[in-house]
Amino acid sequence: MSSFTKKYTDEEMNAALEKLLIGSERLETAVYCLFKPTGFFARSSDIITGYAGITDMGRLLCCKYHTINDESAAYNMEDIVQIKIKPALLGQKVVTVVFDDGKKRTVKFQFAPKVAGSKLPNQEKNVVKMLEILEAKQSKL
Repeated sequence: MSSFTKKYTDEEMNAALEKLLIGSERLETAVYCLFKPTGFFARSSDIITGYAGITDMGRLLCCKYHTINDESAAYNMEDIVQIKIKPALLGQKVVTVVFDDGKKRTVKFQFAPKVAGSKLPNQEKNVVKMLEILEAKQSKL
C-alpha cells in the first residue's frame, strides 16, 4: 500500500500497528502523525504520513507510508537518551526521540489532537495519553 491508498481510520491504524506486536503485547495508545526528516540534509518535502503507537511493554511502534511503499519500525523505550516535545501550530506537538542501543537513531513526528478529513474519533484522547507517557519518560532522563 502507499500513502495514496490509505483511509486513515482507527481500524486501519490499529491493524497496521498490531502487526508489530510481540506475543501478548498490546497497544496503550496510537496516533496518526507526520514523520519528519532529521539531519543536515533533511527537506520538508520528505515528510511522511503514518501512525505511531506505544505498547504496554515499553516500545514505540512506527508505521510510515511513503508514496510507493510502507516502512515499519519498533524501538525499545529503554534505549531513549533524549526526548524533546515542542508545541506547534493549532495545538500540535512535535516530538523528537533519540534512541541509542549501540547505534543512534532519531525519530521525529508531529501530531494534532484533531485530524480533519479522517475517521479517527479517538485521536484526541490518544494524543493526551501519548504525551503523558512521553513526558513521564522525559522526566526520568
